[in-house]
Amino acid sequence: MSKYERCVQQPEQFATWEARDGSRCMTPLVTPEACASKKMVTGLWCLHPGQESDMDVHPDADEVYYVVAGAGRLVLGDEEYRVRKGMSVFIPANVNHQSFNDGDEDLVYYFIFAPPPGGTPKQEAQGWVKIRG
Repeated sequence: MSKYERCVQQPEQFATWEARDGSRCMTPLVTPEACASKKMVTGLWCLHPGQESDMDVHPDADEVYYVVAGAGRLVLGDEEYRVRKGMSVFIPANVNHQSFNDGDEDLVYYFIFAPPPGGTPKQEAQGWVKIRG
């Protein structure tokens, strides 16, 4: 194996996980397991039309969203914002956040955590179903 082979990844390498209720899915991309990343975790997160995420908070990690597709509402703390394709969002550590897809297509975020959040990954902790990979 070359020195950086794990840093260049092919799409078929990634597992996709779906929430048990079918409302959303997540594909981890840059992770400690995939490429030995120690300072960040990234992935794709998708919320289907008409669905909402659970309220979430990461006490030990900042998070960034880049909106890849769709539109919807995002609650940060006690403030609500409209988000759409092309926008970016910074979520400071320890800020509650929740997404709502009130559009007619999937709301897709490319997310970045820095540093990687502690604890068990959400897909494992909540028993999400592996649908690819």
